[in-house]
Amino acid sequence: MPRIISFEGIDGAGKTTLAKNVYGVLKKKGYNVILTQEPFTREITELIKKSGWNDPVLLTLLFSADRAFHIKWIMEQKPEIVLMDRYFHSTIAYQSVLGLDEEWIEEVNSKFPKPDIVFLLDIEVNEAIKRIRKDDQFNFEEKINTLEAVRKKYLELARKYNFIVLDAKSKIEELTEKTVQIICSLVKCS
Repeated sequence: MPRIISFEGIDGAGKTTLAKNVYGVLKKKGYNVILTQEPFTREITELIKKSGWNDPVLLTLLFSADRAFHIKWIMEQKPEIVLMDRYFHSTIAYQSVLGLDEEWIEEVNSKFPKPDIVFLLDIEVNEAIKRIRKDDQFNFEEKINTLEAVRKKYLELARKYNFIVLDAKSKIEELTEKTVQIICSLVKCS
């Protein structure tokens, strides 16, 4: 079973940039590492775009179906380390603030492997909004309006599941170095 490392946080926190940097460092160290992100499949991404952001049940089921395809693909690759830009904690954070029962979301996702480490990039919402790309495929206004509640939910999940919380305003070089050190303590990097 590969080591699964997930990067979580509200939109604009810097998950994608950090995951790419960490991937580059681990690849240079010679690890069999893959970098992937959710949503994973083009078909389900298109369904999510069409459905919008107003139906948390539908979104949870679409993201979970996508995740099933994603995990199957990951296992076929036989990596040593998987870096995931979002994983099932994103579904919990985003859909539960829309009123969906958190326990049900966890049950829907209970068959997926648990991540070995979850890095939560925490950032104030007003700063995150400045960073959000205008061409983000899921830049729904309803979603942007829930970011404060999502941030609070992420911090609650961090306490519940022992996420490693990183200050997303830190320099990317510092975040990369710290993140790689933590991963290396898990996989015994050389």
